[in-house]
Amino acid sequence: MSDIRADRPGTGIDVITVEPDVVLLVIALFGLVFIPALETYGALIFLTGGCALLVRRIQIVLSLCIRYWYLMALPIFCLLSAVWSQYPAISFRFGIQLTATVLIAIAMASTTSARAFSRALFGVFSLAMLTSILFGDVRSDTGAWLGIYGSKNALAGEAATYVIVCTSQILDRTASNGHRVLAVLGLMIGAMLLLLAQSTGALIVVPPALFLLFSLLVIYRLSVVQRLVAMTFAVLLAAMMALLVTIYADALLDLLLETTGKDVTLTGRTDLWRIARELIAERPFFGIGYQAFWVKGYAPAEVLWYNFAIESRSGFNFHNTYLSNAVEIGVIGVFLQVVVLYGAALATGLWALRTRLAEASLLFVLVAMIVMLSFVEVNVFFQFSLRTVIVICAFVYAMRGLDAHRRAT
Repeated sequence: MSDIRADRPGTGIDVITVEPDVVLLVIALFGLVFIPALETYGALIFLTGGCALLVRRIQIVLSLCIRYWYLMALPIFCLLSAVWSQYPAISFRFGIQLTATVLIAIAMASTTSARAFSRALFGVFSLAMLTSILFGDVRSDTGAWLGIYGSKNALAGEAATYVIVCTSQILDRTASNGHRVLAVLGLMIGAMLLLLAQSTGALIVVPPALFLLFSLLVIYRLSVVQRLVAMTFAVLLAAMMALLVTIYADALLDLLLETTGKDVTLTGRTDLWRIARELIAERPFFGIGYQAFWVKGYAPAEVLWYNFAIESRSGFNFHNTYLSNAVEIGVIGVFLQVVVLYGAALATGLWALRTRLAEASLLFVLVAMIVMLSFVEVNVFFQFSLRTVIVICAFVYAMRGLDAHRRAT
């Protein structure tokens, strides 16, 4: 986040040079992480830092849009959905906000280093976790911690991300000993909050994410032939596990439900998925418009809110990224989202394997976590979303890193 260099040889005087782009990156990330607590002000902080970065780099903004057209295609399609949306004003407003979010994320990743991004994530998340401990809420009925997020699932999701970030900082060979000690303390705090939040979903996703991170460290130490053998074995193992899960799906589901105390429909997810498929069949290609379903006054949404006892009539979804987004922007929009999400996973994976950088490994694992959760949650591709920014930044950092690696070799 800063560059320390000797001002004059032999004087022993060091000068801390603070890069303005990194400062604006930290401000933008701070706003995103603290949106649950600051709400509109958090979004405003993100826009302030992000727009300042865009203005500072205004001469390259157009070239960035052209270079990363495959990333900009998604928000532009969402914006265009206002043309056929049943609520045009809503789709247009949120489409504009998503476009701004993606553009700012591209600018952030194009003007700062991936290492600065990972260190900024660590710093901002550390502040958020400490704030959750000191000033956060606790549910009176179950005792589950809510932190500053107002929801145990939201706190658990952020704590899970923080655990991965801290682990990455501990394993970063370029980090100082002091930084690693802070990361160890952060890991302990994140793990504690993850347990106190009592969220089964987050607890389930952390072990495979850590396994991925440590697997990369092992692969880094292998020769090219050994890596090929290891990756082939991993693919075969994953295929075997997928086959076993398919064959014994019912037994595994019963075991999971018994262990976690969940109901047979996983808190109504199966019913929601069935309804989502019915809605998709009515308008399969373009959907009903970006964020034009969960609108107060819209009868199908009101029925679901009533049936699932959502009194606030907000913060509810179909608990599946692909089904939920297909309802709004159709299979065409979902195809664009898949290109971005899985493209980011593939690009960061290749970048991590070729460069062996800690920040590359971190971004790959964070994107992999988002992919894993995408089948049971809706956590990406909406405005002022930290995970959306992480996916976009990961894609851009990976493309930059792969380009630099090709030039170096």
